[in-house]
Amino acid sequence: MSDVPGEVVEQEDDNDRGRIEVVAAILLGLAGLLTAYAAYYGGLAGGDAIQGYSKATISRNEANGYYADYGQKVAQDTNVFLQYQIQVESGNDSVAGVIRDRLFSPELETAYVAWEKLTGENDLPTPLDTPAYVVEDLTTYQTMFDQSNKEFDQAAAVDDQGDNMDLASVFLAVALFFAGIAALFKGRNVSIALLIGSAIVIVPGCWAIAKGKGWIS
Repeated sequence: MSDVPGEVVEQEDDNDRGRIEVVAAILLGLAGLLTAYAAYYGGLAGGDAIQGYSKATISRNEANGYYADYGQKVAQDTNVFLQYQIQVESGNDSVAGVIRDRLFSPELETAYVAWEKLTGENDLPTPLDTPAYVVEDLTTYQTMFDQSNKEFDQAAAVDDQGDNMDLASVFLAVALFFAGIAALFKGRNVSIALLIGSAIVIVPGCWAIAKGKGWIS
């Protein structure tokens, strides 16, 4: 009969060890699934972010191209107007008329008509300084530039989501480690502490996943 208490204690230890192993297995499975989830969507976010940045860069380059065309157009119209004005002030009206008829761009002609009507305080140095001088390339540039900024912001947001998924993977990797070694220790208290630590670390991992998915801000 003296062996009974020892057998009871040993059986209780076996039961505790079994429960610890079950909890460890559950935490391992949960953390493993969440890690795979975070890794999958983190990879998708990384690819989407690269595509978004590439698209934004293309839009920015196109915008810069339109702005270069705008600058060239303004330089050309400025030069033509100066040549025209020189002929007018020199009294060469026939030459000035040829320049206006043949070399004035539609934008410069529209602005010149509006500029001729300005007097007094409303007068401006050249037709290009009037609101009537509108070059479509500049409008297109502004539209494309705004679009590229929007695309950059969207890509950055996706990139941030990927960063949160990576952060989740770090937390979950720690949770996997704690749960994995919990059953290896013979000390009950140490095993329980590790399981509690694993469960606690899973929480910020879930938070990072939720943030990465945009479920929370």
